[in-house]
Amino acid sequence: MATTRDLGNGFKLIDWTQEVNNLDNQAGLIGGMNLFRTQGISQTAVVFDKSMNDTTLLPQVSRRGRETTKGNDRVVETFSLPLAYFKHSDYITPEDIQGWRQPGTPDGEETLARVRLQKLADMRAQVEQSHEYMKLQAAKGVMKTPDGAVIADMFTEFGTVQHTIDFDLGDNTTSVTNKISELKRYLQTNLKTGGVIRGINVVVDGDFFDKLVTHPEVKQAYLYFASQRNVNRDATNQFMSWGSVDQFEFKGVNFMTYDHVFKLPNGTTEAAVAANTGHVIPVVNDLFRGYYGPSNKLSGANSVGREMFAYEFTDPKDEFHEMQIETAPLYFATQPQVLVKLVSST
Repeated sequence: MATTRDLGNGFKLIDWTQEVNNLDNQAGLIGGMNLFRTQGISQTAVVFDKSMNDTTLLPQVSRRGRETTKGNDRVVETFSLPLAYFKHSDYITPEDIQGWRQPGTPDGEETLARVRLQKLADMRAQVEQSHEYMKLQAAKGVMKTPDGAVIADMFTEFGTVQHTIDFDLGDNTTSVTNKISELKRYLQTNLKTGGVIRGINVVVDGDFFDKLVTHPEVKQAYLYFASQRNVNRDATNQFMSWGSVDQFEFKGVNFMTYDHVFKLPNGTTEAAVAANTGHVIPVVNDLFRGYYGPSNKLSGANSVGREMFAYEFTDPKDEFHEMQIETAPLYFATQPQVLVKLVSST
């Protein structure tokens, strides 16, 4: 249940945080893949320890002696990452209620409760679109907000550059199998020792996907794949709240289209994936992390963050209600060296 606090002079604050977090999820492709290990924190920045140690094998020792091996000194670099912060407001006025028919009824009058619920749902959808954008950027190795602010480039932070493989799909003589083998070898070689790759997903744009499935080496396999029911493909489209995904698994790599276009705060648009491009997302334990900071209210100081917070402020003159939503997220990759970029130059 929502809680109400009297702010004095006729103003009241109603906390709808529990309710907005319980509304139906509006997941995009990246959010629906459950890649991120998330948690709420009480601070507005995360101190991240970048471990430089790999897991090494143990040498044999004698059972009869007291000899033992010792662990290496832990080598860690630490850096601080600030959480992003977003606050968005909308208003409920008499014009939202008076004279409107409640959807789905012939003559039912609109109500404050239904308008409030719709406002909360719309605002949650905006927050989740913003989170989806940031999760996608993290999967590309960059911590970037929808307004273009780069919190951190994880390739730079880790002293590496993004590896790129040209699939050259416009050339019929290209061996797609060899390209995939090259990708797998690179991932296994560059993953921190002890890590296990449980699967390989690649989000691609429509052009890359079309070239892939019409390539002479791949075409027959795709036609057979497309004619069969596929549990993974059905499940992916089921968790998507908007859009749909073309999906094709070849040689152990799962290619998925992501043709969504984000509407940015400055009025421009940005494609989720650039033309003739793909981004490799290996399924590796603890590859992606997410953190949620506290509300920017006095009552929220030093409290544990949540995915989002929602409030309603009442006007003492009863002329409007202000609906407000806050979120303070941070998403990033812990091993950016395995976030490979695929291109098709032809």
